[in-house]
Amino acid sequence: MRIVKIGIIGCGVISHTYITNIKTMYTWLNIVACADLSLTKAQKVAHQYDIPNACMPDELLKIQDIEIVINLTVPSVHASVNQKILQAGKHVYCEKPLALNMEDAKKTLDVAKEYNKMLACAPETFLGAGLQTCRKIIDEGWIGQPLSMTANMMSYGVETWHTSPEFYYKKGGGPMMDMGPYYITALVALLGPISHLACFQSKGEASRTIYSEPLRGQKINVDVSTTYTGIIQFSNQLIGNINMSFDVWHSNLPMLEIYGTEGTLTIPDPNMFGGKIQLLRKESVMDSVQVKTFNENLESDMKKQVLAYELPQLYSQPLENMRGLGVLDMAFALVNGRKHRVDESLAYHVTEALIGFDKSAESGMIYKMQSTCERPKPLPVGQDFNALD
Repeated sequence: MRIVKIGIIGCGVISHTYITNIKTMYTWLNIVACADLSLTKAQKVAHQYDIPNACMPDELLKIQDIEIVINLTVPSVHASVNQKILQAGKHVYCEKPLALNMEDAKKTLDVAKEYNKMLACAPETFLGAGLQTCRKIIDEGWIGQPLSMTANMMSYGVETWHTSPEFYYKKGGGPMMDMGPYYITALVALLGPISHLACFQSKGEASRTIYSEPLRGQKINVDVSTTYTGIIQFSNQLIGNINMSFDVWHSNLPMLEIYGTEGTLTIPDPNMFGGKIQLLRKESVMDSVQVKTFNENLESDMKKQVLAYELPQLYSQPLENMRGLGVLDMAFALVNGRKHRVDESLAYHVTEALIGFDKSAESGMIYKMQSTCERPKPLPVGQDFNALD
């Protein structure tokens, strides 16, 4: 296996996670340059992580040895930067979302096809041990035929922790565009493509106070919706609901659950690569059911507690945060001549769904998806994360 050389454009907060993981875990990747519109920021990151070249973005694209560029810029320029990377003859892995509108997303796909380059977009968390284990549980029928699901990201905003949270409340931000990609990508990877969706949305506050340093006390004007309540219908007729909010201080709703004819699967945080998996089979409910009068059943149900079983992850990984795994998969696809799992059709379909929620809320109508995609190929059990098949 040859080493694949990587460049990074955008040296903000998330770049530190990517760089750390690539340098410590992904031995087949080699970061040879990092770039930012602020050369000082790029130089600081390069010095911190011993990266040979710090430069401006256009200079990075001229480095011939670089085969894959990781685009970690702000969402508003994802599409334009992706297109420049592709036109420079390099494959691109972009942080989410792929684009802020379908026209830019489609143009990016067209450029990738024209230059015969791979285009991938985060999140890649569905490649982690948690969601891959859940995929195997579903595919092997442990919950029977999946019928419905619920997805919930209910929290207060990023201004409680992010050092520069302003862009989260501008066009391209908000809970659906920011966190929705993790949930929608996970659902498509587990259940297949989406056919229809509907949504209501609201804005909790007109402005937000920043609680984190160094901008603590400053105000942010909110230009986007901060609460979404949606309904999803998948192509296989499975239905479910999704709630995404930056307006909730606390919630007991599950992050992600899938309900089938034979049981319930509680899925770990799709923003992470692993976590707690619980399976409740219908037998654990039916075994405690007896033929009684209504009042007797009611009293019995109040006393008993039906327990779900916690299942082990079937895939080995050293950390819960494996960000960069999608870049590694792309590198192996490049070297081995296969399709990468975090591919452009998945990214385009997820992007349309995210934008479709806004279109449904604005029109008051059900949105019919125009795109589709295949579920990404699962990882074999026991797969070494550093040698993806």
